[in-house]
Amino acid sequence: MSIMKRDAYKSDERWKAWKENHPKSIEGVRKEDNKLLVEFLKDMELGLNTPTGMNGKRSAGTLLNLTSHNLLFLKNFKKPLLKLAKQDLHNLENDVATGVIKKRNGKKFTQFGNYIKDFKVFWHWLQRTKRVKEDITQDISAKTTKPSWVYLSEKQIKNFFNKLNFDTRVICWFMYDSGARVTEANSLKIENFSKDFRQVSIPDEVAKTFGRTINLKLSSQLLREYIAEHDLKPSDYLFQKGLFAINKYLKYHCGSIFGKEKVSSPKSKGVYRSFTLYDIRHNSSCYWLNRYPTQKGLMYRFGWKGADKIEYYSEFLGVRDEITDDDMVIGEDKNKIFKLESEVESLREKVSEQGKYIKEFLKLAPHIRQKLNLK
Repeated sequence: MSIMKRDAYKSDERWKAWKENHPKSIEGVRKEDNKLLVEFLKDMELGLNTPTGMNGKRSAGTLLNLTSHNLLFLKNFKKPLLKLAKQDLHNLENDVATGVIKKRNGKKFTQFGNYIKDFKVFWHWLQRTKRVKEDITQDISAKTTKPSWVYLSEKQIKNFFNKLNFDTRVICWFMYDSGARVTEANSLKIENFSKDFRQVSIPDEVAKTFGRTINLKLSSQLLREYIAEHDLKPSDYLFQKGLFAINKYLKYHCGSIFGKEKVSSPKSKGVYRSFTLYDIRHNSSCYWLNRYPTQKGLMYRFGWKGADKIEYYSEFLGVRDEITDDDMVIGEDKNKIFKLESEVESLREKVSEQGKYIKEFLKLAPHIRQKLNLK
């Protein structure tokens, strides 16, 4: 079985092109800073001088982010990289927050924490390679707000998915059923499914966190029909269309059905016209949250290493602790209690019956006493 992660966004091609065409001199960037950035990226590509516990080569997508994010800093710092102090970094962050520095489209940055995170990677590399001593990043936060996403109720999901063309409907139901990440699902081949399509195995090579085998409960029949209609072979990919085309189709139809400018939920904040394959995993998490008996099983299905995601979706859905004292009595103990309750009820009935006889006796007692005295 040949396993390779599919490069849906052409990251490998774009990174190769950047390396081949990257100029020694970039407008707005000091030559010595540009040289340091190139050396840093070469190390990250090879897996050299990496942080402890984060060894290994960086992917093309990661390298492209490290490049674009750090170039923003190098173009806006008022001093050479090696002469920076804490204040310089915090001044730049403030310029971004107040809108002095904006994105190329003229809009303010909304998730600048991602840029800070990648600058920290660069700066710590400078420390490990003995270019600088002080950590000017230790006081600055790389925190970001949770991005908005489109929430659909189970009823809305059925209504929406079942109105889509057949190919997209199958993909959406599979994504909703499996909870797979978009990049994971896009790399799956028919050979990754069981013969009856009731299970799918996400290999380690394509998984973001860890490989896993998932039981499918909602999409098996649709998958069988899809494979037969397209006459797909074991080595064929499940996704026969590109992600951009699928997402464009989903955005248009979700907006048309539920209202383009309407917000799907005040908590998720996403407008219907922005619905993509990435939103399906969020909605799948909501669907499976209350159906799994254990957190461990849910975390395995979604490939989560930490329980923070469960906390997020629990809070989103307003899940509360509703356990009662009765729920704490289980199995054999519960049977014993039921038996005791039955015996107590039987005793109550007997006491009640005997009480009637006693009452009758007390009524007759004076007459009996009188008769006895006469004798």
